[in-house]
Amino acid sequence: MTADNAACWKCRQQIDAADNYCRHCGAGQRDKINFYYQQWGVWLLFFVIGPFNLWFLFKSPVISKKWKIIDGIIFGILSIWFCWSFYSAVKNIFGVYSTFLNMPY
Repeated sequence: MTADNAACWKCRQQIDAADNYCRHCGAGQRDKINFYYQQWGVWLLFFVIGPFNLWFLFKSPVISKKWKIIDGIIFGILSIWFCWSFYSAVKNIFGVYSTFLNMPY
């Protein structure tokens, strides 16, 4: 690879270093990478699609490996907490309904 060439982060094909988009797959390069591969975009996706955002986190070319691991652990803990909270809320709702249905008229 010379100074005039670079590799696309997505398809690994040779492109010019000045290209903003890959000529082969169309992926944005450097500052043209989609928001869902940025750090803030991955966090936004967590609150929209939950733990499915991990796909975008680990495919991101701009987030360092250290931050991918840290964010992955945080997303895992938050996902478990959200699931446990939802389970507890549903369990409480059914407890109230069962109490209400067993009351004498």
